[in-house]
Amino acid sequence: MTQPEKTFAHAMLREIYEQPQAIINTFAPYITGGKFNEEAFAPVRRWMKEHSGILIAASGSSRHAGLAAEIMIEDLSGIAVDVEYASEYIYRSVNTLRNPAVAVVSQSGETADTLAALREAAGRKHGTLAITNVHHSTMAKEADASLPTSAGVEKAVPATKSFTAQLVVLYLLAVFAGRNGRIAKLRMSHQSARGPAHYNNAEE
Repeated sequence: MTQPEKTFAHAMLREIYEQPQAIINTFAPYITGGKFNEEAFAPVRRWMKEHSGILIAASGSSRHAGLAAEIMIEDLSGIAVDVEYASEYIYRSVNTLRNPAVAVVSQSGETADTLAALREAAGRKHGTLAITNVHHSTMAKEADASLPTSAGVEKAVPATKSFTAQLVVLYLLAVFAGRNGRIAKLRMSHQSARGPAHYNNAEE
């Protein structure tokens, strides 16, 4: 006998309960057999190359995800991260020696000020990465690299599962960046403590 479908008082409550599946769906394209899907992350590798630090431009709850990412990326990779309001980034001075890789975060991929920030970054010749919940959004199409979330349609105005999915992708980005940074150093330190016989397994 099939279980009756659970009913919810409103869309936001339903979407809160949908978070576990949103996390599973978001992980799926990026992790295979416990390892990074190198094909999915190849554009990200190019995005990070030849840039000094990372700048995250976003608005609302997506900016809050960016603030969490700032800590994750810096702690795991040692790469400096700045988080900007998308609406303010476009007015920041271009007279800087920094050449950051710029990531924009948006649930819809169409947020006006965040899209403007993406285009401003592209105009400044910065590498661009879009993290959106709509795989074929304008931001996903225009950015140099795209890491979409797979939270599904979110009808409620307050972000729930889309925010959680953004955190998943940003954490994966932090770990990916850290493979050649602090994570790699910690792994080698751990292997050194265990002795030379374990060096051949350093990448396991």
